Formats: sequence, structure tokens, C-alpha cells
Amino acid sequence: MRSQSVVKLEEPASWSDRLTPARSLPVPGPVHGVYPIREQETPPLRMVWAWLKQSWRSPGAPSAREDRRLLAELDAAMPIWQRKSQPDFERDLITLRAQLSIHGFQRERVAQAMAAVGVIVKRQLGWQVHEVQWLGAWWMLEGRLIEMATGEGKSLVVVLAATVAALAHVPVHVMTANDYLARRDAQQWQPIYEALGLSLAWLTASSTQDQRRKAYQQDLVYVTAKEVAFDHLRDQAAKAAGLVGNMVLRGLCMAVIDEADSILIDEACTPLVLSQALPGRQAEQQQRLALYLARQLKQPRDFTARQGQAVRLLAPGASRLTQAAKTLPGPWRLQRFREEQVVLALTALHALARDVDYLVRDGEVHIIDACTGRLALGRAWSRGLHQMVCIKEGLGATPETETLTQTTYQTFFPRYHRVCGLSGTLWEERAELMAIHGLPVVRMPLRQPGRRQDLGMQMCASAAEQWQRVAQMARQVSDAGRAVLVGTDSVADSEALSQVLQAQGIEHQLLNARHDSEQGDAERELIACAGKPGAVTVATHMAGRGTDILLDPCVLNAGGLHVINTHLNASARIDRQLHGRAARQGQPGSFERILRSSDTSLSTLPDWARIGLGQARLVVPLCRWAQWLAGRQTCAQRWGLLQSQFAMRRQLLWAGRDDWL
Repeated sequence: MRSQSVVKLEEPASWSDRLTPARSLPVPGPVHGVYPIREQETPPLRMVWAWLKQSWRSPGAPSAREDRRLLAELDAAMPIWQRKSQPDFERDLITLRAQLSIHGFQRERVAQAMAAVGVIVKRQLGWQVHEVQWLGAWWMLEGRLIEMATGEGKSLVVVLAATVAALAHVPVHVMTANDYLARRDAQQWQPIYEALGLSLAWLTASSTQDQRRKAYQQDLVYVTAKEVAFDHLRDQAAKAAGLVGNMVLRGLCMAVIDEADSILIDEACTPLVLSQALPGRQAEQQQRLALYLARQLKQPRDFTARQGQAVRLLAPGASRLTQAAKTLPGPWRLQRFREEQVVLALTALHALARDVDYLVRDGEVHIIDACTGRLALGRAWSRGLHQMVCIKEGLGATPETETLTQTTYQTFFPRYHRVCGLSGTLWEERAELMAIHGLPVVRMPLRQPGRRQDLGMQMCASAAEQWQRVAQMARQVSDAGRAVLVGTDSVADSEALSQVLQAQGIEHQLLNARHDSEQGDAERELIACAGKPGAVTVATHMAGRGTDILLDPCVLNAGGLHVINTHLNASARIDRQLHGRAARQGQPGSFERILRSSDTSLSTLPDWARIGLGQARLVVPLCRWAQWLAGRQTCAQRWGLLQSQFAMRRQLLWAGRDDWL
């Protein structure tokens, strides 16, 4: 009988294979070198189409057929891994690691690896991995960003994706929003990684050079994006100086980003500047003179300044500076120089507010991150602005610095060979993420029907009225046995509300940047008590991301957590982050917004539109319009910054320099 040859049909390539050519996994070695890194490229013009394309089916959407096959293979593999003895488990896992490193993230081998991880999670924690978590990890391994609702188990999805990559011998950087979360998540999942034979480390801002070098040698590193970016800048500076032995990273192989929208969108324009102090240069006298001149100018006659917005010097103010310059020495007679210095001084005096934009602690000025509400330790304003703020607060000016090299997240993450991530709020920015990073966004369905109630929006005429109404609602809800979380915009607002609550005898907890620390002990204690019956917690944006408020059963029976939002954020995504603290995993819960007409986010509205804020039926559409306008402005700024960065890089390359990485 004549034998028939069996031909195996090739399956359609995954989205990641369509986006980039097929290649081996990015592992330090002979193929990718000892320091794997992608060359910088201008975003392809074909990606710009994503700005205009609006469809329910996002580019790079997962294949339902592939998903069904993966789940079927997982169902078949789980019982097999469960029955293995410990020696057989370890031996077969070593074999699987070799297959993954050779063949990459093929569906069959990924299913086997995930099944092994699922067995360990069941043994160590007693948790059952759900279908949405399996699929989320699979989609991430294919090079996507996942929007997964709060409470659906995002941390476990990160572990699944990162573990499969680490089993394939790919160095993985798991990036979190802050040092506290990096340390907390690493310690929480360390038993899982160790049971699979993987090494783990975590880094914070205070980690030493030796600690960093040792940590990056491990299979997985939990770390903030800022720390990795600066370590990469230091590596490139050391390489340029011929000090290869001082490099700490093993390249930029794979990044798994938790809270991806915070890093890729909210902090996309944050300049990451590697600088060094300049000894012997005295600029404090110049900065004090700029502050003196700025204090002679009056608003609105000579300049316009609003908190959080750029200062604008008007013609009368420029004329007064010209008159003053006649008696000033040297560069102060140059119009561009003196106006730039005075505008910086006006910014320090009028646009940057204490306990809103920065915090004074231990004799130093610490910037407060506008997106997270946490202290941006180690970050400083440039061009002498930070020194002027220090002088304004009666502190000694910090030493002047010079820039060695710099980058932004928009140009840093494309240097990774593989990038994936997830967040609870990504969908609004899917076009920008696709256009700039080439990362498609996919929405994950809810595992259980949502029960979150929207109790609407109220508008108050003043801050005093707003705090009284918030206190009244907090008392009413807490007396019913529920827990209350009040979100504020700044440290100053949180403390102002705290004083009102205290005056009315309402017991509460306060969580803001003053409680921010590397260990996060104070934050951990406050969050642990926030889910008890009658608990009232006042917090800044610190409670909006990566925060799990575990509710007492009595609170769930009474209606769950109630969230009160007191600030209209510039993006609806950030509002959704705060509202998502309530009604997690199908639990009951509710949220409402109690705003004031002087909210800074409403300043984007035209004057004629702001009049309509007094009418209840116009409040919601006007607030949505204000957020849409603010979103357009910030999106245009990010896109413009990216184009200017590539233009600057081209100019530096023509000049024989490569200072922008």
C-alpha cells in the first residue's frame, strides 16, 4: 500500500510576528550580543493611520480560534502536571525551558508552561487561575497591551506572562508604578518564582551599584520604569567612556509593564536626564536676582500665571524689565536671557504651589508626581527652576548641574526587543499607543457582571461648600456601615478636607505624599484599615493605582465601598482608576463626584461655557468636554515632543554626538 505523506499546514502568524520579522528570543548571547537592544527608529508612517482609525476591532485583535486551542491545551495539560512527582516536575520543567528558548512562544509550549505555573499557584496559594487570566497572559506574550478591569487579578496575569518569558531564559523587567509596589509585589510572588526554579530581585531608588548589578543578573527584576531608564543611561555613559565593567544591565530584552497607561501616557513627556553637579559654579546670586525682579512685577498687569500652566510675560512686564536691565551687569542686558530667567522665577513664585506641586521635607524640596500623588524622589526641575523653588522656601539652593545624556519613555521603550503590559484604563488612549509604540490594545471581558453604581455629579460654588458636602455624604454613608474613600487632587486639598472632617467629629484616615516612603509601612497600615465598617479614608492619587482595599464582610452586606471623587482629572482614565476601587470582582459598590466650579481642569473651557456649570443638566456634558479638550492638548504635546526628539537626535548625529538616547 502506498503511503501518503502528511503535510502540516502552517498556522497564521500571530500579531507580534506580523508586526516584526520572526527572530529568536532576545537573550544575551551570540545572536543578540551581550547587551541586547533595538536600534532607534522613527515611528513608521503606517502607524499614524491608527490616529484616524476608529473601530471596535482593534488592530492586532486576538484570534478566537487560537484562544480556544490554548484553553483546550491548558485543560489537558493541568492534570498531567498535577500528577507529576516533584523530581519529574523539575526534570520536565528543565526540558520545557530548553524547548521555549529554542522555539519561542509557540502556543503548545506556552500552554505547557502556563499549566506548570498554574499548578504551583494552586499549591502555594490555593488560587485557581481563571480563563480571562490565561488569555490575558497569552495576549501579552504576543506583544499587546491589555485593559483588565480593577479586581480581575492583573497581578497574577503579570506573573503568568513574566514567568513564561523567564522560563525561556529571557531577562524580564517587571515594571511597577512606584518603589513600594515593586517591593510588595516581588515579596508576594517570590515563593511562586522560587518553586519554578527562577531567581528574583527587586530594586528601589536607594539601591546601590552592586545591588543593581546583582539584581539584573536574576531571571526577573521588579523595578520602576524610572530606575531601569536611568540605569540604562548610566550604562550608555559608561560604555561611551570605555568603562564597560561599570555597566549593570544585561540589555533591554523584555519589559512587562503594570499600570501601562501611567508610564506610557501620563509620564511619557517626563524628561529623564542624567546629570552631574558642577563644582565651583555659583549661580545662586543670579537666581536670587531673578526672584527679586519677579517680585517687582504685578499680576495681571505684567504677567499671567495659573497653577499648573505656563507663565506668560506681558508687554508691560517686559518693558519694566528693560528699564531695570539698564543698571544690571553682563548677560542681564540681553532680552532673551533676562526674560527667560524672570519667567522661571515667576513660575517658582506663582505656578508651583507647596503641598500641591512639591513637598518640603527634611530641608529639601521633593516634587509630587501629578499622576500618582507620590513623591518623585531624585527628580528635579531643570534650568535653575528647582533652585529658585528652594530659595523661595528659604532653603539653600542645590548645586547646579549639567546634562550628560537624556531620554523619555517615548524613546526609551522602543529600545526593548519585546514590550507588553496591562492596566485598568487603556482603551481611551489605544490610538496613541498604537501610533507611537506599535502596541495594540485589547479589552478583557469581565469575569463577573459589574455592580458598580454611578450616583452622579454635583457642582459646588466654593471649596468650603464642597468640603461640607463631602463631609455630609461621608458621615451618611459611614453611619450605614459602609467604607468610604475620598479622592482629592493634592496634599493641600486632602489636609483641608481632613480639618473639616475633624471639626465635625468624623473619624478618618489621611493618606498623601507625607506618608510616602520606600518601605510603604504607613501606607500599608492605612489601606489595611480602609475596608472596615464605618471607615473614612481621605487620599490623593496614591490610592488610585495598585491599591487593594479588602472589605470586611459587614461592609459588603451594607453595600460595599463608596468612592467620592472631589477633582475632575484632566483624563477620564484617571477618574476611572479611582472609581475602580469600588465594586471589584462583582462586589457591590458605588461612586459619585462632588466638584467645585473653580476646578483647574475646567479652565480649558471657554468663558461662555463655564457659565453653564451652574445648571445641573449641563454639568456632565461640560465636564466631559473639558476632559476631551485637555486630552487633545496633552496628546498633541506628547506627539510634538516625540517629533522634536527625533529632530534633535538627527541634528546631534550630524554633529557627531549621540546625547539623546
